[in-house]
Amino acid sequence: MHHRVFSVFFLIALVAAPAAAFDLNLAVGADFGGDFDAGSISVNADTGYTLGLEVAFKVPILEIGVGLEYGFSRDASDFDFDASYYQLYGIGRFFIGPAYIAGRFGYADVSFSEAIDGSTDGGSWGLGGGIELFGKLKAELLFNSLGSDLSYESWTVRLLYTF
Repeated sequence: MHHRVFSVFFLIALVAAPAAAFDLNLAVGADFGGDFDAGSISVNADTGYTLGLEVAFKVPILEIGVGLEYGFSRDASDFDFDASYYQLYGIGRFFIGPAYIAGRFGYADVSFSEAIDGSTDGGSWGLGGGIELFGKLKAELLFNSLGSDLSYESWTVRLLYTF
């Protein structure tokens, strides 16, 4: 249900806004220090990589947008299963010169290769900051929390290129 709301909002924002009114950000990243919480089991994950796309509207000190991110499959230490995720989110960036504070809130679904009891989808949030370079490139660091019963938490370093 939640992902449908974000998908509809994303499509409306994409169609309704003139091309000059928004930025399209391509995001690549790496998750470090991730932890999967699978009910009574907590597992450290190997480094994983992410790919995302955002549509963002920018006003003088604020950028607001929506995005979709996919976290590629990663192994977990001491357990034989792979895990990946996708998330739909709204994001806000508050600029202080070239530096900014970032926050995102949305819906995520964490997928495991093994059958594990519990809900893998639920709310997601992230908080961090970054710096904008040359008007086209952003480097940011976010702490993320994804899912509900079966969740994933990590620190993510992302590079975003603005088209």
